[in-house]
Amino acid sequence: MSEKWAKKLSSECHIKSDVLQSLLEELSESCYADSTTSKKSLEELTLRCNFNEAELRKFISEVSKNCPVDARKLQKEIVDAEGNKEEAYKAIVKAGSRPF
Repeated sequence: MSEKWAKKLSSECHIKSDVLQSLLEELSESCYADSTTSKKSLEELTLRCNFNEAELRKFISEVSKNCPVDARKLQKEIVDAEGNKEEAYKAIVKAGSRPF
């Protein structure tokens, strides 16, 4: 299922499908998220925020560093960023469970 999803998204955002699958897995593990929530987050980051592969990798790395992160809250905050990359990055802190 995620392979088909990755191929479809790849054709829309021009990021290799195997990279998307890998990032999906990492995001799901970092956030203890279901794949549906993680997929929505990646779709939002690639299609609305226009993240390229390097930016996606950096974003997912930051999510991993800030574990645990509430996946649903992260996805909501990414949507609330309304395509703004800087605001999307702030979503990591907003969704983090660790106090700063």
